[in-house]
Amino acid sequence: MKIQWITAARGVRYKEHPTRRHGKKPDRYWVLQYRRNGRTYNEAIGWWSEGFSQAQAETILAQLRQNWRTGDGPQTLKEMRTTALARREAEEAAQRKAAKMTSVFSDFWADHYWPAAQARKSPITLESENWLYRRWFGPVLGPLPFSDITAAHVEKVMEQMRQAGKTPRTQEHAKAVISGAWNEALKAGWTTRDNPCRQIKIAKRDNRRQRFLTQAEARLIMTELKKRSEQVYAEALLSLFTGLRSGEIFNLRWSDLDFANKLILVRDPKNRKNRHAFMTDEIESLLKGLRRDQAPETLVFPGRDGQRQRVVSCTFRRAIEDLGLNAGLSDPRQKVVFHSLRHTFASWLAQDGEPLFTIAQLLGHSSLTMTARYSHLAPGHLRQAAQRLSGRIGQDEKND
Repeated sequence: MKIQWITAARGVRYKEHPTRRHGKKPDRYWVLQYRRNGRTYNEAIGWWSEGFSQAQAETILAQLRQNWRTGDGPQTLKEMRTTALARREAEEAAQRKAAKMTSVFSDFWADHYWPAAQARKSPITLESENWLYRRWFGPVLGPLPFSDITAAHVEKVMEQMRQAGKTPRTQEHAKAVISGAWNEALKAGWTTRDNPCRQIKIAKRDNRRQRFLTQAEARLIMTELKKRSEQVYAEALLSLFTGLRSGEIFNLRWSDLDFANKLILVRDPKNRKNRHAFMTDEIESLLKGLRRDQAPETLVFPGRDGQRQRVVSCTFRRAIEDLGLNAGLSDPRQKVVFHSLRHTFASWLAQDGEPLFTIAQLLGHSSLTMTARYSHLAPGHLRQAAQRLSGRIGQDEKND
């Protein structure tokens, strides 16, 4: 059936829908028809039932004719719509930018920074940053818009951490997270202000742990833990004999354990470079004793809720306190904590004469600088190297 077009006014026509009605009349589809530069244009306005009318069509056509006379503005309905769409998008972008610029830090963290971090950062890094945000800088910076945050607010966070006994390294880490978040905010248009962290200086000190366990202390701790919790005992023994960090232990799944080759795959560690740890006879026996019929992707050491543990169980701290191993110590570098087990693993290897390069690989260190702290524990090798120069001058005198 041929479409019947009806002229409503000069340059405005319509067709009627065969069945659909708008009120008491058939629904109408409005179209502009005009000639421009030797070409006939038929440009659709829309259906009556969608809110378009003859009056609107005439108004649009009148505006186009005005544009033709002046040579300014859109020359066709398509150009008019493209211009209107661009204007609307620009207005919406300006509104979004204005909303960002007035948003508080906590909105940025929840809506932008944290989702992006989850997509590209390791679980251990995410756990650390989330703790720093919730415990330290979130309460101070979170309620404030970027326009109000100054270096004084960041310094307030650092002072609170100092008062709580947090080491300079932990403070520096918190500052780095704040700084990284601020730089992300700059890139994403949440602020245009300079990063306030640049004005903050943190006094540095060597906060590396100095104390490692003697064999007697290690036996004492393991005996105590075994009486209190089989799982905490197993986690501690694993760290002592493989050097794994607590987060690396919490990440372990049964599919990471290769009993045939006595290997442990360490996935998504702190430096993001996967490596292998090696099972001693004690660790192989321990892990086989824990194995049941778990699915390969089941956590080896799940938390009480079955999910990944986030922190070391307080059972470890209480055992150390009851054993009195930290009695009278105020310097955190001398206190026994769960990380002391990893430190002991490396220290014992150094004492047994293992090269620092080997120890670095086992620990997953990204550079030998991090492993150099254990060099003093191999005095025999250093002394032997120095003694090679003994008598050099005397030998030269005899030769003369």
